[in-house]
Amino acid sequence: MIKNLYAILLPFKFRLTVFGLLSGATLFCLILFRIRITLSDTTEYAFLIWNLFLAWIPLGMAYAVSFAKKRRHVLLTAPFAAFLWLLFFPNAPYILTDLQHLSRPHSGVPVWFDMLLINWFAWTGILLGVFSLFMMHDIVRRIIGRWAGWVFVIAVSTLSGLGIYLGRFLRWNSWDLLFHPLELVGNLIQYALNPSMQSIVFIGVFSAFFIFIYITLYAFGLLFHKQAHQTS
Repeated sequence: MIKNLYAILLPFKFRLTVFGLLSGATLFCLILFRIRITLSDTTEYAFLIWNLFLAWIPLGMAYAVSFAKKRRHVLLTAPFAAFLWLLFFPNAPYILTDLQHLSRPHSGVPVWFDMLLINWFAWTGILLGVFSLFMMHDIVRRIIGRWAGWVFVIAVSTLSGLGIYLGRFLRWNSWDLLFHPLELVGNLIQYALNPSMQSIVFIGVFSAFFIFIYITLYAFGLLFHKQAHQTS
């Protein structure tokens, strides 16, 4: 029975390993947050918990798309799951912008602890986004082609930068597209026609930063995969 289970899980060992690592990182983030509550006797950084929860949603949607594409009703289920994935994807790297809270001193908690706390949450969120994008990239590459896959990565990274800007500076949320679509679209058109230098620089730099992280980790993955095949 154990051998049969191992045979079933073997093709998914990479994804299961990464999922386990991200789950462990999330647990460590929660432990650090609990320590901070003890130090400060407040829950003022509770938004990190919520942001990390939102960062897990794109990964869940990526698994849903991967599962749906193998089923009979793929044309109905996969596009819907992919839309939800794209809608919530900016929440994954968004936590990196929470570093701005370090500019405000908090009594009872050393700045270095808050720096480590937010970085743990931020990098866990970024890696959740990278892994979910890797899964979607792989699906697009298999269905449409290699170049289309990389166009998809660049487009999603750019839209992610836009989504983070809308969330951090204009205070829009992912679900506002579902509950206030006309107001959000009107806001987007207004800023598209009259973009500020801040929005152009932020979206461009953040998108480039995320693309750099993704390509770097993607290249490392290919390198390790190649070395594993050479030694096997």
